[in-house]
Amino acid sequence: MRVVNIPGHVPDVTDRISNDAVRQVLEESGIEYLVTLPESLYEVLLRDLITGSSIKVIQVCRESEGIGICSGLTYGGKKAATLYSFKGFYNSIDSLQGCAVRTESSFLMLISEASAQTKAGARDPEGGCFTADLLKALMIPYYEVTSNAELPVIKQALEQTKTSTKPVAVILRW
Repeated sequence: MRVVNIPGHVPDVTDRISNDAVRQVLEESGIEYLVTLPESLYEVLLRDLITGSSIKVIQVCRESEGIGICSGLTYGGKKAATLYSFKGFYNSIDSLQGCAVRTESSFLMLISEASAQTKAGARDPEGGCFTADLLKALMIPYYEVTSNAELPVIKQALEQTKTSTKPVAVILRW
């Protein structure tokens, strides 16, 4: 069997942004629903949310279906967010434009771009280094977080969803 090194989004350094700090900010922000595709990077965070939080975790099979779910929850007056890897964000752009932007749904998008921190990730187009460029091209407002100290911008982004007609993104650079 041949093993191929395919870049993913598991961080080299895990203490830059902690799962506990992300959970705490989401809970303090009043997020009611977190729509996500289960990933190993988020395993601890999701387990903590499922077992010890008021946030309801909705697991999807494809990121694009999560965009529709978040749009519907937002339309229904709920505070919802997505949590995806950068590849998941790339895969959901069609749904983002066709559903969320077209229906003027504004919710929080958390996008993991961990592998962009590695030297190999910075050189590889699959490494997540184009998330900010894509968000700019789509005219979606975004913030970037590289440490626990910067996590309060999640609250700022969530506040912006109240007046925006598009989702607002936070790039988590683990």
